[in-house]
Amino acid sequence: MKKTGLLLSFLVLLLIAGPWMAGCGSDEAARNVGNDAPKRPEPPYGWDDPELATRLDEALEGWTQDFGLYGAAAVVTTPGWLDWSAATGLHDIETMEPFRVYELARIASATKTHTSAVILQLVDEGRLTLDTTLAEFVPDYPNAANITVRHLLQHRSGIPEVQLVDGIFILAVLLRPGKWFTPQEILAWTYFPFPMYNIRLGEFVPREPVGEPGERYHYSQPAYVALGLIIEMLTGKDLADVYKKRIFKPLRMTEAYLPRKDAPVDPWGYTSLFGLLDEKVPSTELASSANGLNSSGWSAGGIVANARELTKFLSGFLEGHLCSDEGVANATEWVAIEPGDVVGEGEYGLGLFRRQYDDFTTVGHDGGLPGSGSVMRYIPELDVYIGAVTNTDSNYADLPDLVERIHAALVNEQAPPPAE
Repeated sequence: MKKTGLLLSFLVLLLIAGPWMAGCGSDEAARNVGNDAPKRPEPPYGWDDPELATRLDEALEGWTQDFGLYGAAAVVTTPGWLDWSAATGLHDIETMEPFRVYELARIASATKTHTSAVILQLVDEGRLTLDTTLAEFVPDYPNAANITVRHLLQHRSGIPEVQLVDGIFILAVLLRPGKWFTPQEILAWTYFPFPMYNIRLGEFVPREPVGEPGERYHYSQPAYVALGLIIEMLTGKDLADVYKKRIFKPLRMTEAYLPRKDAPVDPWGYTSLFGLLDEKVPSTELASSANGLNSSGWSAGGIVANARELTKFLSGFLEGHLCSDEGVANATEWVAIEPGDVVGEGEYGLGLFRRQYDDFTTVGHDGGLPGSGSVMRYIPELDVYIGAVTNTDSNYADLPDLVERIHAALVNEQAPPPAE
């Protein structure tokens, strides 16, 4: 009888603890105001408004429709006070399978903030400093002795962009989708002796530095690939394992991962290659392997996660659960993106953007790749974290973005009209 009683007690304990161990992941929009005393101040707005979930649903649906997205999911949370999640649209337009709240997507450039967090951990451990030069790891790279880790993190290294603008590189990925590009190969594409075809300019341009290190901001995927290489060289481990040990496991990001060589094409989506094609097609029709996409993104844009994992990560990073207070302070030391910008108009720290809207600010990093996209933001004025993923290239639209719509829903105001 004693053994039976103990077994029953154990089963009851599992039933009680089960929801906490499993975490959140409902398909339905939900708001959860904790009964326990919160660990943070009460938010400036009341999140117990019975219409709030409906307004947030409408914000997500409107954004999805206006920007030509087939499916999307979002999470809005203030730990201890607010927890809303919802999904809209389709995962598969042929089978009409709906897009789910827990749907995985390539978070693209939101990966950069994860890479920054690991670098700052290594700085905390004394393995390198923000002034350590690239020459210590890639001595043969042009001007490596003058490029620092801080320059790489701030997009001020002078290393040109390749993956998003070089038509020759994009063609190489499409023609050989099974090729796995090494970090050294990605860096070599920035200084090959033949020009790149810049798809944004529609012309050939030299492969050369875009400026002296520290001189000016220039968004660069290869710079963040160099940071991934530095991480592997310092830790002696594969980057996928480093993210798992240092970020995903501590923050209980059980669904997030960095794809390895020969990983399945999933998660796939719908893409026009950002306008190069006349219509959006399944990304599986363009490439039978994800190796080219995964390896070219890698530490600059390779992580796969869902919307909730993005809020877990950003809150963990900004609230000091991954690195020291000094590390967070360094990450949020803002520099204007364009010379002469008013503070707040557009700034970059170490793997983080800060953007000033009309009446609120956001900190975070979004991302976009063929067939996927992500939004990862924090609104300090409301103490709210936002995570969202989609399975489609976003169309250009001069309309309020997702963050503006969610902010308007939270404060019960109309989203602002597009700028004139």
